[in-house]
Amino acid sequence: MANKNKDMNNGVSAQKSVFSIIDLLMIIMIVGVVSTIVLPLQQTRKHETLVRASLKEMEKIILANEDFKLYSGWDTYAMDIGQLNLRDLDTSVFRFAITDTSVVATTTMLGTREKGYWFDLRDKRFKVNEDSKDVIVDIWLP
Repeated sequence: MANKNKDMNNGVSAQKSVFSIIDLLMIIMIVGVVSTIVLPLQQTRKHETLVRASLKEMEKIILANEDFKLYSGWDTYAMDIGQLNLRDLDTSVFRFAITDTSVVATTTMLGTREKGYWFDLRDKRFKVNEDSKDVIVDIWLP
């Protein structure tokens, strides 16, 4: 029977393809390379989405603080966030605090340490804390 198969294939014996360990290692290597590119990009997009969503809440606080300055009669910004008339403030990711010169947003959900950014009421600019620049990128802020 073996001779018959050999004759039918013009002298070439049929061999099954064997999946070797080298093929498996090549596939694992390709998956690893793709993962090292894709996973950090997904994490960065997630962080950007969280920061941009918190900007809406930050703008609510800034506007309420400007209204407080105009209508409080003292011509100063609020010293505590409780002085502002904010009912539906979303603090699920970022916590907000205010001082007489800034509105601060901080979180621990973007890494192991506290990360944050702030809005300076004097020069009307957003700024990222120096130790947060690895997670929060300046260009995400207006």
